[in-house]
Amino acid sequence: MKKNYIRMNENDFYLSLGNFIRSVKEMAQNKSSALQTEIFCILFSLDFVSPTTVNNYCVGIRSIGDTYKQHYVYLSSRYKKDKNAFLSILLGILSVLNGKVYKEESISFLNEQESIKKLAIKMYNISKNDASISKEELKNWSLFIEEKNYYAFLVEVLFHVVLENKQPLYEVDIRKKKMEELLLDSYMGYKGIEDYLQLKIKESVNYDYTLKELASKGNVLANYELGSNEYLGYVKGYPRYSLAYKYLRVAYEAGHAGASYLLGKMLYSGLLGSQTNADYEEAYTYFLQGKKLGSMASVNKLGLMYLHGIFPVMKDIEKAKVLFLEAAEKNYVYALNNLGMIHEKSHDDKYLEYYKKSASLKESWACNKMGEYYRKQGDMVLAYGYYMDAIDADYKHLCYYAYYNLAKYFYKHGSKENGIEKEETTYLEYLELASEQDVLEASIELFSYYVKKYMQTKDKSIYDEILKYKLKIETHSKFNKQIKKEIERNLEEIKKMYSLTILYP
Repeated sequence: MKKNYIRMNENDFYLSLGNFIRSVKEMAQNKSSALQTEIFCILFSLDFVSPTTVNNYCVGIRSIGDTYKQHYVYLSSRYKKDKNAFLSILLGILSVLNGKVYKEESISFLNEQESIKKLAIKMYNISKNDASISKEELKNWSLFIEEKNYYAFLVEVLFHVVLENKQPLYEVDIRKKKMEELLLDSYMGYKGIEDYLQLKIKESVNYDYTLKELASKGNVLANYELGSNEYLGYVKGYPRYSLAYKYLRVAYEAGHAGASYLLGKMLYSGLLGSQTNADYEEAYTYFLQGKKLGSMASVNKLGLMYLHGIFPVMKDIEKAKVLFLEAAEKNYVYALNNLGMIHEKSHDDKYLEYYKKSASLKESWACNKMGEYYRKQGDMVLAYGYYMDAIDADYKHLCYYAYYNLAKYFYKHGSKENGIEKEETTYLEYLELASEQDVLEASIELFSYYVKKYMQTKDKSIYDEILKYKLKIETHSKFNKQIKKEIERNLEEIKKMYSLTILYP
């Protein structure tokens, strides 16, 4: 079978000669004169080159020839002694970009040119997408951009695209490399993954039986799926943590990051014991292993352990922030939320940046927080959008406070800014959803609604609703003297008006 190669001049994922020349062509003021062969000749100080050769190098079907590489090895040696070594080449590129000939200009002149700046930034953005470029290299290159030394940066780019960029690259090799990287720190093999995927893709009527058969033979992914299902209660309708532990241990011992996290979470949450120091210490070990294997959930949990000083670590907020930042860089939303809460507690406006990033990833709790922020700022349109995003999450991660906020601030009286009429049915439906999920404010709102309803209608069938929400409020963990006083004030009004005794028999 013929191997399909990666085209090196039609995407922004590889810092390649093809993408460099393509970018120059796209940015040139006079597109008709920005020929691929002309740009190649400028880069290699040539008078003529075969268009076929240039096209093969740019597309990426061939490795750049040794003759051209040796030219850049020579230039590299010159550049160490004389920084002007690439000046004529980059002035030639500037000439193509601006459609005007430049010959006797300086490096500082080159750095002042807007077209060179745009080319440098374009190349820098491509380099950020190229997995073959190290973080250290990117960090060094970013300094050139910050210092506006675009000449020096573009020289580094040319060294990379000619001397370091690997081509041709084949799709099958890229897939294999990604799989190898994924399995690097584990004991999983291709065969186990193949067997598991065969089952997932074909999914026969004997799926559950076959999955257990795979698990019994030590298949890592089958054990992880069974362990996760038992943890979530999908098998019997309720969690069986001991069984989950059994399956997850098999996956953990083979280096499965998710299994490390779930085992740690069960111990951390007291689902396998009584949350003793020994349990926390074992959980910490699992989270460390999960972190090593790339589990951002584990990194976040380690951050929480340092934030609260949970054994075996001492409380260290700065260490917690470092861990949260590590997970946040990978867009782990709960780490973003944790950073937001730390900054909000410190009255640091930076909290908004973290909540907004988490909300942009559609995390329900953060969406509700942003909705509350904009509502209090008076922007009811933005608030409504965030609240709607919050309730669009799956039920396992849904922040039910958003239903309460939508009910109270948008459907109770309507919202002209959003074209919403007063909708009592939706108002009650959303409050009931929130109340069922232990949102105290929703239960209080419903209690007040039914008290007022009774006072308006004298309908005795409403008694049960009043009593139901009274009990729900009084048994809530956040019930306090202030709430008790407010309930009693409402009930006293009813007693005075209607001599109602059923509420206080």
